[in-house]
Amino acid sequence: MFTQISLQLLSGMVQKDPGTITGTIAYVLGIVMNWIYNAIYFLFGENNSLGLAIILFTLVVRIIMTPLAYKQQKSTFLMKKIQPEINKLQEKYPNSQTDPEVQKKIAAETQKIYAKYNFNPFSGCLPLLIQLPIFFALYYIMQNAFLYINHIQDVYTQIANIVIDNSTQSFLDSTLIPIALTKVPESLYSTFDVTHVSDLYKLLNKISVDQWQQIVSALPQTAAAQLEPLYASQSSIETFLGLRVTEIVGFDFSSARSAVKLIIPLLSGFTTWLSSYFMTRHNSVSNERMQQQQRIMNIIMPIMMAYITVQLPVGVGIYWIVGNLFMMAQQYLLNKYFEKLEEKESILTISESKAKSKAKNKKK
Repeated sequence: MFTQISLQLLSGMVQKDPGTITGTIAYVLGIVMNWIYNAIYFLFGENNSLGLAIILFTLVVRIIMTPLAYKQQKSTFLMKKIQPEINKLQEKYPNSQTDPEVQKKIAAETQKIYAKYNFNPFSGCLPLLIQLPIFFALYYIMQNAFLYINHIQDVYTQIANIVIDNSTQSFLDSTLIPIALTKVPESLYSTFDVTHVSDLYKLLNKISVDQWQQIVSALPQTAAAQLEPLYASQSSIETFLGLRVTEIVGFDFSSARSAVKLIIPLLSGFTTWLSSYFMTRHNSVSNERMQQQQRIMNIIMPIMMAYITVQLPVGVGIYWIVGNLFMMAQQYLLNKYFEKLEEKESILTISESKAKSKAKNKKK
C-alpha cells in the first residue's frame, strides 16, 4: 500500500506497541490516568481537561516515586559527607594518575571507607534505573492518551467510524493514504490499514489541523456536519491554555499560534537548568574535576532537553516542566529533612553504626 517516503521524527508519528515491560507499566499507569481524567471531567467539564489531567497525573506519579527520590537523595547526601575522606586519600597519593599500583591502593582504601559507612556508590543509580521503564511508559501514555482515557477514545472512535463509513476509493487514494504516508513509519506499512477503526484513530491523533481540514473538505457535507461537533469536543479536550497538547511543538514560525508553542521547550530547558542548579548548589562536591563536570552538565542538559521537547507533543513538555518543578520542591524538603537529621546525629555516625551492626550479623 505504502511507497518509500522521507519519514518525520517518530515522536510525531503513529507508534508501535511499547513492548511487554513498558506496555505493562503503561497499562497500570493508564488506569490511574483514566481515573484522574474522569475526576477532572466530572468537576470541570471538557475544557482544558487533558492538560489538567497531565499536570495532576504528573504530581501523583512523582508522589508515588518519592521513596526512590528519598533513597537517591540520601545516597547523595552521604556521599557529600564522605567526600572529605576521599579527598584526603587522593592527597595522600599525589601520583595516582600515573602509577597503576597507587591506583589499586586508592581503590582498596576507598572501598574500606565505603564499607565503614555502609555506603554503596551505585545505590543512587538504582532509583534512576528503576525510573527508566516508568519514564518510557509515561512518555508513551503522554503521546497516546486517547488509548488510555475512555472518554477521549470514545470521541476518536466516533470520528473514525464516520470517516470510514463515508470513505470512497477516490477519497482514500487522494486524501487519507497520502496523509497516512507522512505519519506511519515504514515498519508498520504491512499491517497498518486506514479503513480499520483501531488504526485510523491512531492516525487521527497524529495529524495536524491543516491535515484534518483536508480530510473534512474531501468528505461529503453530511459527514462534515457530523464531524463538526465531535471535532469541537476533541479540540476542547486537547487544548490547554491555547495550546494543542497532542501537537508536536516543532520549529514553526509561520503563525503566532505555532510560535507560541516554543514557550514549552524554553520552559522545559529553563526548569531543567533550575533543577540542576538547585541540586548541585545543595550537593556540591569539593573535587575540582567533578565540579567541572557538573558545570558542563548544567549547560548541556537544559539545551538537550529543550531540543528534545521541540520534537515532542506539547503534553510531554508539560509533563516534563511540572515534573521538574515538583522535583525542586521535593529536593528542598528532603535536604531540609537530612539537615535536621544531621543536627540531631551525624549521618556518618548513623551509617557507621549500621555498618558495624551489619558486620556483626554476618559473623553470627
